[in-house]
Amino acid sequence: MKIPRVFKRWWFWLLVIVGLGIVVSILFSGGEDVSYVTEIVEESVLEQTVDANGEVVSVDEVELSFDLSGTIEQLLVAVGDVVEVGSILSVLDTTELVANVQSAYKAVEVASANLEQQRAGSREETLAISKAGLQAAEASYAAADTDVEHSTVLLDLAKTRYNIDSDAAAIALETARDNLAQTRADNAGLVADAYDDLLSASWAGVIEARSGLGKADEVMGVRNGALNDDYELYLSSKDSEALSRGRSKFTTAYSDLVTAESAILAVAYGASSGTIVSAGQLVEDTLQQVALTLLYTRQIVEATLTGSGFTGAELTALMATVDASRSAVQVDQAALENAFQNVSDALITSSAALEDSQNAYNQAAIALDSSEVVEDYSVASAKQSLSASESVFALRGAELARAEASLAEVAAAPRSIDLASYEAEVGRARAAYSAASARLDNAEIKSPIAGNVTDVSVEVGEQVIAATPVVVVQTTGDQFEIVAEISESDIAKISLDDRVELTFDAFGGDVELMGFVGEIDPAEKLIEGVVYYEVTVYLDDEETIVTLRPGMSADLVLSTDRRGGAITLPQRAVLQDSDGKYVRVLMNGKVERRAVVTGLRGDLGRIEIVSGLEEGEEVVIREIAE
Repeated sequence: MKIPRVFKRWWFWLLVIVGLGIVVSILFSGGEDVSYVTEIVEESVLEQTVDANGEVVSVDEVELSFDLSGTIEQLLVAVGDVVEVGSILSVLDTTELVANVQSAYKAVEVASANLEQQRAGSREETLAISKAGLQAAEASYAAADTDVEHSTVLLDLAKTRYNIDSDAAAIALETARDNLAQTRADNAGLVADAYDDLLSASWAGVIEARSGLGKADEVMGVRNGALNDDYELYLSSKDSEALSRGRSKFTTAYSDLVTAESAILAVAYGASSGTIVSAGQLVEDTLQQVALTLLYTRQIVEATLTGSGFTGAELTALMATVDASRSAVQVDQAALENAFQNVSDALITSSAALEDSQNAYNQAAIALDSSEVVEDYSVASAKQSLSASESVFALRGAELARAEASLAEVAAAPRSIDLASYEAEVGRARAAYSAASARLDNAEIKSPIAGNVTDVSVEVGEQVIAATPVVVVQTTGDQFEIVAEISESDIAKISLDDRVELTFDAFGGDVELMGFVGEIDPAEKLIEGVVYYEVTVYLDDEETIVTLRPGMSADLVLSTDRRGGAITLPQRAVLQDSDGKYVRVLMNGKVERRAVVTGLRGDLGRIEIVSGLEEGEEVVIREIAE
């Protein structure tokens, strides 16, 4: 039998298959049924915890050293030895120290003997010598007084020939000083205006940078995915790498923008130049990153295809918008660069003006010095003569006073004030003796605590330097604490006195101890690029049921918050749109939208519902299409 030619055509069989598909669809379609996974609202306990790893450390550990340098003569302990409070651990060579103590003791005896000699008083021969010395001093004093009067007369005569040009030079110097002060004031105003202009340009740059990133986000939808819904399917169709590059650059630029905004908000007009320049440089770097982001955005738009949902006209308009935003950013880049140049020009101009004024002032000062140098030789000579006479007169007066005092001292009986220096010398010698004795005592290291010796870093005969650790003693009782590093994402949840459950790798998970947060270090630590904060946990009971050792690893569960009688739901059941957060309540087989207010985010992915739901209501968790 001959087969009709139509059965050999491919399009015939395609039409048959499509037709059969339509028939089957009509016969078997009965609508799509939807079922729901729900949860009945009820009150429960919601707990929020933070997990962390830590290390057991000893509460007391002391590094002991000598207070002076020397040679180790005795080493009385080794690593692992048990010591008590006051136990002697090591002793230095004391040969020189003992000699110093003996020398200081002899000095005390000498000072005491001198004091006793002064208390005995002076002899007649000494009194006669003091009287003769007083008479000689009186004669010298009278002669010196006559010389001073003669030199004064000569100086008065010489002053009539003094060069009066120094007065004019002094006036010129004062004028130059005023001009220098005015130049400094003018320079300060010029430079301050330049820095204010730089700050204004930086403010404008930050504003334009945020606007430019906003335009880039409208295209790429990095921070707000809803902005490019109309053409997201067509975006960068020709070059998917362009979209990846653009979003990566957007993230970098946005981070720089946040940093620059924080810096610029902290700067006020009139702030220090360094602060303004630092903020301006951050803004300059941010504008560069935003400009590159907009360039990548332009490349993304160029790689975008058009379609029924995104026309060529819309593509052209989007390109023009991106180009306009990029041009605006480039204008602010140029303005900021110009502001930096203006600051540089102002500094150069003010420096040149200040140099000119300073030179004029220096020349006026030199002129004044020259006029004073030209002072008549007779005036200078007279001044020198008078000065010499006055010096001799003062010297003779001092000698006369010493002679009078010496005679009075010799003639008078010893007074307590006269003996004060000798008594002070005795006190100094005794203090030196005490200091030498103290150094001898410091040649020993004694343990301030009871514990185990964990390190000995010297040997007998070795030279040690003062304050260099020699022996380390660590407590041996259950005086331990747990130190843990908490990431910055969890540290805000933790407070002092939060309860902590602890397990130790050395004892397995069945052994649990309880403690509480005792310290939170406010200083951050950077570990592999992540910020952590150190938290110290104290054990509840010093007498623990296990034997802890320094360095043991510990697993911590910190209870940071707890709500009893709270209405909770899985977090995925809480939805959010532009109107806020809501849940879907199943009422009589129908789903009803219900606005809610959420509270604490707890463990196991659950969240507190503060208001909007009542106990016993049925909430949709998810839908299942059947």
